[in-house]
Amino acid sequence: MARSLEQILANEKPAVVAKAEQVATEMLLNIHLAELRERMNLTQSDIAVSLGITQPTVSDMEKPGRDMRLSTLKRYVEASGGKLRLDVELPDGTHYGFSV
Repeated sequence: MARSLEQILANEKPAVVAKAEQVATEMLLNIHLAELRERMNLTQSDIAVSLGITQPTVSDMEKPGRDMRLSTLKRYVEASGGKLRLDVELPDGTHYGFSV
């Protein structure tokens, strides 16, 4: 019988699980940046022009593992025509959201 992901993770060392979650989170952030740009029907060159940077720099911003500053993320989102909001989930499950 196949094991579930939860069962596999339960048998792993906590450090291994934490590192895997960190890598997954970084990958998702980068995937979402490219998806945002594509949803707005923009190219990397379009974003680059809006930000006053080169297209290869935008490509680097979208690469997995890139640790982007919040101010850079805000500029990227605004160059796509959006506004950045943060949603913080507190330990009690409530959410606190605010504009950046």
